[in-house]
Amino acid sequence: MKIGVLAVVFAIGCGSKGEPSGNNGSAAELARPTVTDPIGFCERARMVMVGRRKCFPEDTSIKMGLEELVDLVSNAPADPDKRRRVAATCAITLQGLMRAEQPKNCPLDVTDSERAELSTFLAAWYGERTAAPTTGNAGADAALVKLAGQRDAACACKDLACARQAGSELTALPSDAPAPATAAGAKMVDEVARCRQQLANAPPAP
Repeated sequence: MKIGVLAVVFAIGCGSKGEPSGNNGSAAELARPTVTDPIGFCERARMVMVGRRKCFPEDTSIKMGLEELVDLVSNAPADPDKRRRVAATCAITLQGLMRAEQPKNCPLDVTDSERAELSTFLAAWYGERTAAPTTGNAGADAALVKLAGQRDAACACKDLACARQAGSELTALPSDAPAPATAAGAKMVDEVARCRQQLANAPPAP
């Protein structure tokens, strides 16, 4: 998943501390980005970055992050699954911006409903679990069952070290595995990566 410069802007939060504030209703809210198309999370992340850039125009990381968001959107594929992956990158970026220290003179422009939509989307993204299909290829089917168990073990971990260890030696499918098995296996491996990413992006323990 493409993160690049967007990971840098997670740390943006210069200035004095302040509580994140939602935008609780205004005429401007009517034009706020929707997520009917999940790419809307990219526009929401861009909106937050633009607001932060007004407060910190000298911060080049914000400018670079904005450019990367534009690149993600302009190159977003039409395929729903691939498009959702791009949206997930933007949603994770937005989550990082929201978790950063919020200066009092530059409040966070995110509504309560937008927070809820982001939380729901990311919970679904990180929570996907592909079931092991029965393809009729005994070797592939057995490998998929084992791979699913390894995926579940990695995703049950509570820290990165555990997840990395659990996912360090994932079962490979046999070379004659049919296409449905290969597709399911690829999804399971991706789900392991998502679970690791979720742990890596989790806020520090209080």
